Formats: sequence, structure tokens, C-alpha cells
Amino acid sequence: MTRGYDAERLSSCLAVMAEPVRIRIMNVIASRGEVCAKDILPEFSVTQPTLSHHMRVLVENDLVTARKDGRNVYYSVNRETVRELADLLIQLGEPPVVQTTPEGKGLTNKRTQTRRKQAKAPALKKSSSVPVPKVPSAAPDIEKLKKKKKKSKDKKKDKKKKK
Repeated sequence: MTRGYDAERLSSCLAVMAEPVRIRIMNVIASRGEVCAKDILPEFSVTQPTLSHHMRVLVENDLVTARKDGRNVYYSVNRETVRELADLLIQLGEPPVVQTTPEGKGLTNKRTQTRRKQAKAPALKKSSSVPVPKVPSAAPDIEKLKKKKKKSKDKKKDKKKKK
């Protein structure tokens, strides 16, 4: 069952939740219901401005709701947003629904048959891809090559002497 969801909003919520401190903050708030900011601070080794920053980010992304009562701000987890995130993650973990053709056969059957055919076909050629020469070549005569090289060096020396 697919539900419509706002992908951009939920992806930003997941990005906000990627910070381990924020997950811990939400866990503390969820375990206590509604919590005053001054009661959250002793649970963490962060300063008050840092905690305020994290709380502001959580509130801006609708993960936490804030209620002001005099000088105190009380926070609670926004169950609706958390439920949407949970539904999305559950949906991603569910197996796909197989659609059927008018004949009643699943679309996945054709894909499966194609994959099986490809698996039976040899992946690699049994012969080498390097061509084999038609006429076998003899090993080069090393002495002959050395003499040729020496002659070319001698010619170069002669040209230099003439100049």
C-alpha cells in the first residue's frame, strides 16, 4: 500500500535526524512526554546555546513541537511527523507488489526468464581474444640485430666527422 508523502520534507527530516545528539534529544523527549528545555540540558554534555540550536532545528523541521509557558519552553515529539517517517521506512522495507498482465502472468516472469537465458549463455569466450598469427614467426637472430645496430651507429659517427 503506497501512501503519498512529501519526499523533500521527509528527506530534510532524515538529514536532521542524522545528527546523533538530535536522536538522543528526541529519545529523551519521547520517553518523558513533554519536557522543559532546562530538564533536557543535564542529560547532555553540551552548552545551553548548543542545545537551543539543536532544539530550534528540530522544531523548524516539525520533528518536535514547542509550547511556551511563561519563561519556560516545553518540547514534545511531533508524533505525526515521526509516524510519516516510520511509515516511509516500513514501506521501503516491504517486498514489491507484483503487477500482472491481462493473461494473468506476472511481469516478473519475463524478467526472470531473460535472466536465466543470460545466465546459461557463456559470459566469456573460450578462445583468446588475441589473434594467433597465421605464419609462425621465427625468433629473431640476436647477433644479426646487434650488427645492424652497430652499422647505424657507425654511419652516424661518420656523418659527424665529415661535418
